Amino acid sequence: MPTQVRRSVCALDCPDACGLLINVEAGHGSRLRGDPAHPVTRGFLCGKVARYLEREYAPDRLLYPQRRVGAKGAGRFERVSWDEALAEVAERLTAIAAEFGPESILPYSYAGTMGLLQGSGMDRRFFHRMGASRLDRTIC
Repeated sequence: MPTQVRRSVCALDCPDACGLLINVEAGHGSRLRGDPAHPVTRGFLCGKVARYLEREYAPDRLLYPQRRVGAKGAGRFERVSWDEALAEVAERLTAIAAEFGPESILPYSYAGTMGLLQGSGMDRRFFHRMGASRLDRTIC
């Protein structure tokens, strides 16, 4: 299968939405670089994104939800299904909101998805609907 070059944009941290060129071989990214045609960044990539494929395909990357089974800090976890993980999170958020009020939940999610593509994502809609505390989200 020949290598394809696909255009994309970065969705991390900053508002630049840097242009990306990704070589794809057999369905997997094999090379990532900045797109020189991007009008602002002109091919530049920050250090975090330049090494993104290393993290994406790292052998120790978590692929499934896990639940701690030992003491905190012991590093013992068990794999759980997505349904179990989501049900447990929903149960805990519901219990906290019922006991202390929904504003006792502070959705802290700086850096990582503050770009133009994901900066006002579904998480804000979800937590707003819940009545959670609001946090001023700035790049600083």
